[in-house]
Amino acid sequence: MTPLSFRSALRGAALALILLAADAALLWWGIACGWSAAAMAGAHFAIVGATGLAIVRSPWAADRHAVLLLVATGALGPLGPAGVLFAMALEGVHARNALSLEEWHQNLFPPANGDGHVDLWRRIGQRASDQGANARVTPFLDVLAFGSVQQRQAVVGIIAQQFRPAFAGALKAALRDEHNVVRVQAATVIARLEQDFLDRTFELEAAVKQAPADANTILALASHCDEQAFAGLLDPTREQQCQAQAADGYARYLELRPEDHAVDLRLARLQLRRGHFDQAEPRLQRLAAAGHESARLWLMETLFALRRYEDLRGVASQFDDMPAEALPAEAAAAIELWAGHEVSA
Repeated sequence: MTPLSFRSALRGAALALILLAADAALLWWGIACGWSAAAMAGAHFAIVGATGLAIVRSPWAADRHAVLLLVATGALGPLGPAGVLFAMALEGVHARNALSLEEWHQNLFPPANGDGHVDLWRRIGQRASDQGANARVTPFLDVLAFGSVQQRQAVVGIIAQQFRPAFAGALKAALRDEHNVVRVQAATVIARLEQDFLDRTFELEAAVKQAPADANTILALASHCDEQAFAGLLDPTREQQCQAQAADGYARYLELRPEDHAVDLRLARLQLRRGHFDQAEPRLQRLAAAGHESARLWLMETLFALRRYEDLRGVASQFDDMPAEALPAEAAAAIELWAGHEVSA
């Protein structure tokens, strides 16, 4: 507590004590002298009014306790200043360990300076030099499930700074945390991320309007909408709108640069996520025929969704000459199953 705030607290406590003593004395004197209820109420509000005028002319007029003291005293009599004194005492005890709103927000969204990976590791809690050679970073979901409140808050802070779509599940889990402070922090992060997404969308849409034939600008907007939808933080309606906008942007970009197979694959995967298998399948067939191995894997998923199992076996058999270790671990077993024999080692 700064000297200025300490002096303000002392001034407030002194004023509350004076009001408490004055109103209690008035109540005792009125009962002893047999005053009517109207007379006692008039004297009570006269004391409150005089105190209000004194506060307005003092440096304490802008303090939040001043308004609380006047309202509480006017409504509750001597109980009002007693309650304000109790609230000020609780605030003083809590303020020793509590962060101000500005400090809390600064910790949640610090300036992004320096290398992001180094800062991420630092905020997890230990540097690489403090750990063994085979040390691993604990997954976010494990920390949110078993960590302390401070550790869970640290995880939410890391997600806020280094957000990736893969972090969305952990952020949603933080929304269901048993501690209110973690839930509020997670909700604040989601609101901030949604606002950042929206601001960036407006910027990119304005850039596309200024240069409607610029392929890079169109691709930037489409990629942004695709990432926004894939992040998993939007409601279903907005997610579908973002997916449709991304698909339209990818298609416009490919009209300008049809040779870009990477974007062609992005559009095919997006259509697959949307459930538009009939639009994804021809693109993946074309990319797979051109030798794009990743497209073959996505084509297998598309053919499975279309229940074209014979075609699926044919695509799986095309991996025969590829070493198993060259395949993604999660795909090797599926390829072996659909090919009908073991993938060569």
